[in-house]
Amino acid sequence: MERHALAILEQNDLCNWRDTKQIQASGKQGGTFRAITPKLLYYLIEESQKFGGDVLDQFWEQLGACDDKLKENIEGLKQENFVSAQKSFEALFRGLDPKNVNFKPVLDMAAERLTVVNATVMNPGRRKSGTSTAFSVSEVVNEETDKLLQRVNEEGDFGKRKQELLKALSFKRDGNFCLLTDQAFRPFNKRGLLPTLAHIIPNSVHGKPDTLKCIAMFAGAAAVDEVVHHLNNIGNVMNMQHDAHSSYDNLEWGIEAKEEGGEVKYIFRLVPTDPGIRGMGIITLRDDDEIRFGRGPEGKKLGNGPLPNICNLQLAVARVLKMSGAADIILEWKDHADDDGLYRLFIASEEFCDMLDAKLFLSGRAVVA
Repeated sequence: MERHALAILEQNDLCNWRDTKQIQASGKQGGTFRAITPKLLYYLIEESQKFGGDVLDQFWEQLGACDDKLKENIEGLKQENFVSAQKSFEALFRGLDPKNVNFKPVLDMAAERLTVVNATVMNPGRRKSGTSTAFSVSEVVNEETDKLLQRVNEEGDFGKRKQELLKALSFKRDGNFCLLTDQAFRPFNKRGLLPTLAHIIPNSVHGKPDTLKCIAMFAGAAAVDEVVHHLNNIGNVMNMQHDAHSSYDNLEWGIEAKEEGGEVKYIFRLVPTDPGIRGMGIITLRDDDEIRFGRGPEGKKLGNGPLPNICNLQLAVARVLKMSGAADIILEWKDHADDDGLYRLFIASEEFCDMLDAKLFLSGRAVVA
């Protein structure tokens, strides 16, 4: 059923989503969302399948909810081998005119996934962990690693001092410079740059059951357990130069982690991938270059880098948002945000608006902290 779904969604003009062109032409935000819905679902399914997630099953379930005849045809489609997008389309809509099908259940599903999956890589305007700390990293960076780990645990999930402790641990794991630009950091170099602590998955997902449920559907229950357990710890952070962090926030690149010879290799990936092309700005790495984590004095003790599954989850979601065109919509929300950072534009469903009204805060022009 995966090949049937991807082929139909890839040839999205076959479905002629109801009123899409007319609404889009009117300039309404809802039309913009509906226009990208097939692509969004395509990439959600494609990336979710790599993790063994359930997005594919949910897609067919919600599509069947659009019409009883459609539900019947889906059961028949399960018995047919994939031949072509056209054949899959004809079997799916046998006895139906797509123009007369109300695709609201599918649109609502896509809207919810966009909202909640987006929260997986979107940094809110107000950090629960707090960037204002009672001391600077220079006060703790020379402490023994075991002492730092103890103090991190004592701070709890979101202690206000925890971020500087994690910065210090990241120095001990990876070294005193930006892994993307090779620029030295303070306090080790008086002329160095101030480090920015980046969370691979933002700790804003803490306490958000809808987001965690969506992660489970996208990537499986094990992914949720790993995210929750390591959300605000060394396995989910790295130090970056501000410029590199900004481009990371804008979904320009991500980290692919893969096992080679029993060890994890971290790969710099542009989004979408473009092997051999250099990263933006002052990033010195090219797509497919290795990011050499673990070069600090305690690299091995601290895991030699962030957790591989967390890196791959963030990269997968970034690809979904960027390649479907959803990232452009997100940036448009940001441009139209109220002073309080709350995005109030109508997208596709009442459920979607409810989520926005429940204060989905977004900051900067960013995705990932």
